[in-house]
Amino acid sequence: MLERWSPFWRNLALALIGVLVLWFAWSVRAALNPLLIGWLLAYMLHPLVLALERRGWSRKLAVNVIFVSFLVGVVLMLGAVFLQGRSLWQDVSREDGALARIEESVTEAITDLEARLVEWGVIKPPPPPDGEAGEPRAAATMRQLFEGLRNWMSGEGAQAQRGQAVAAAGGFLAIARKIGVSVLTFLGYLILVPIYTWFLLFELERIATFIQGYIPVTQRERFSRIGRQITEMLGNFLRGRLLVCLLKGLALAVLLFIARIPYALVLGLMTGFLSLIPFVGSLIGYAMAFLLGLLEFSPLSAGLRVAIVASLGEVLENYVFIPKILGDSLGLHPVVVLACVMIGGVALGFFGFLLALPLAATVIILARELVLPALRALAEGRSSP
Repeated sequence: MLERWSPFWRNLALALIGVLVLWFAWSVRAALNPLLIGWLLAYMLHPLVLALERRGWSRKLAVNVIFVSFLVGVVLMLGAVFLQGRSLWQDVSREDGALARIEESVTEAITDLEARLVEWGVIKPPPPPDGEAGEPRAAATMRQLFEGLRNWMSGEGAQAQRGQAVAAAGGFLAIARKIGVSVLTFLGYLILVPIYTWFLLFELERIATFIQGYIPVTQRERFSRIGRQITEMLGNFLRGRLLVCLLKGLALAVLLFIARIPYALVLGLMTGFLSLIPFVGSLIGYAMAFLLGLLEFSPLSAGLRVAIVASLGEVLENYVFIPKILGDSLGLHPVVVLACVMIGGVALGFFGFLLALPLAATVIILARELVLPALRALAEGRSSP
């Protein structure tokens, strides 16, 4: 029907349809997250499928072998991390476990530092808090801090908040419904992401051909070139970035194990994948490694060990892994990457976190191919290309 309309009304109708599609995608963005993750995984695995096809494999065999191998690898890695993470949580949750030992070590170190600063005249001796006669201010502060953390972990500190939430939400059924929704969401990711990934490994070429068929003939070659640039950039970046994170995480796990830091596997892989968030992610991981290092060593020894591990890890990432694997596939400065990730996360939540870097790279390519040539033509006083 639209083909019978005048170009003006047809384009207006198509624009309205586009706005409605974007509005609908925004409204159901939570449901689109598994599809988006599946698309990203399929796009990262797709070159392997093509490589096997060039060796004479059928598409079905190539997809199934790569999919199963990838799935088994992920399950084994997550299983190992889960077992060590569960051991860590049990150790931290015990009343006399890791948290108590970390508290004792930190309190002792800070109390000793406070005493030395008082002895050197850098600070004045503080009056003891009420009811805590004889206890240094640093020790009292650390005790209160760790008591709050322990209460939060055990759920005691949140009891009143939970009671208010139950009353405000209409009782137990409302809370149970929220818990049920969270569980179903997790199961949805667990089931839908593999299904989407497997399906898209078969259909990526057909989807690209379908979209290309609806690009105006006069602009098809130009937009096809832009599309290839975007997909190549994103594919190289996503595959390279995740491989860098995995290699960095494994390297850190080995280095932390050599440094005798407890729970090296969890800490190493966590720090490696947290480095997806520039600066902040690695800092969180190293801080966790330092705290757990206090279980075995003094603060000075733990700090030196973690500092050496962190230095080696960053050297490996920035001077070995990234130049060899990633190169300059995205072309974004780390500060720009951090800003894009933060803005996307604040604006759109997890959906925005996933889309931040693809959108930034897409905008850069579109500006370079479409906007800058028009601005250059305008500045030179000639018609747009």
